[in-house]
Amino acid sequence: MRYQPHMTFVITDDAPLPNGAHSDWLVASDKTRFRVARFHPTTPPIGTVVLLNGRTEFIEKYFEVIDDLLARNYVVATLDWRGQGLSDRALDNRHKGHVEDFDLYVSDLRQAVIEYIEPNCPGPFRLLCHSMGGNIGMRYLGEHPGQFESAVFSAPMWGIGKHARTPLWMRAVAKLTRFLKVTKPYIPGGGDFTPKDRNFEGNQLTHDPVRFKRYVSHIDKDPTLELGAPTVGWARQAIRSMDTIHSPGFVEEVIIPVVVCTAAEDALVSPDAQRLVADRLPNGKQLVIPGSKHELMVELDALRAQFFTAFDDL
Repeated sequence: MRYQPHMTFVITDDAPLPNGAHSDWLVASDKTRFRVARFHPTTPPIGTVVLLNGRTEFIEKYFEVIDDLLARNYVVATLDWRGQGLSDRALDNRHKGHVEDFDLYVSDLRQAVIEYIEPNCPGPFRLLCHSMGGNIGMRYLGEHPGQFESAVFSAPMWGIGKHARTPLWMRAVAKLTRFLKVTKPYIPGGGDFTPKDRNFEGNQLTHDPVRFKRYVSHIDKDPTLELGAPTVGWARQAIRSMDTIHSPGFVEEVIIPVVVCTAAEDALVSPDAQRLVADRLPNGKQLVIPGSKHELMVELDALRAQFFTAFDDL
């Protein structure tokens, strides 16, 4: 079935709008407005993939991935997290990546599922998460069981950098800023989105220059999509949320089939943390993809093909 698009998207020449596009806005209990979207295949769907993107990202960045899922006859439902994409930003400086509590992300996802996805999208439901979306997605699976039949994680944020667990010095800084009631400054060394963030050379996301250029083209078309570094408040809440995932008994309650796909060259989130969590999942396994940077779904063809093989096998 072909749906008439509802247009609230940033469209560029090298990233056309996928089929059956519809977008809308939801308003959270604290009055934050966030964008939701869904895409429908031309043939009868076999279910719905709920796609959760990472920090700094936005729906349009995943148009190619959405097309891949539509070709598999899935409806795709997704959203812009509060504080990024076209959703409301928390601070006057919209470059600052800030959230008061990661619980708000989980709550926004719950609202999207109940108010937008379930009424408009067919089951069964599969979860597909990347990076920060993988943190929120695992929290959701642990706190709201029975919603999804399976889950695939791409480089999930269960540890920062190379650290499987947050090191003591990071925890000390987080405690100090909490004691001082400091939440809104950038993390040390962080700042606004700048022209150098548009450069492919030296990026930590992908080896693929074409897919990187597509990402930049959306930001060039609509600079309101730009997002800089996180705040110290975001970082403190990220540590707290990662601790929840690593807490005894949490992931053991996630009994659905899960595949954790790890980027071997990831410099942003911890492959070791992913291994620790995958080993504890009752029905989980880890796939390490050699030669890949952080963004497995926007990597070179040969690398992203390994990711989608794992998705299909599950």
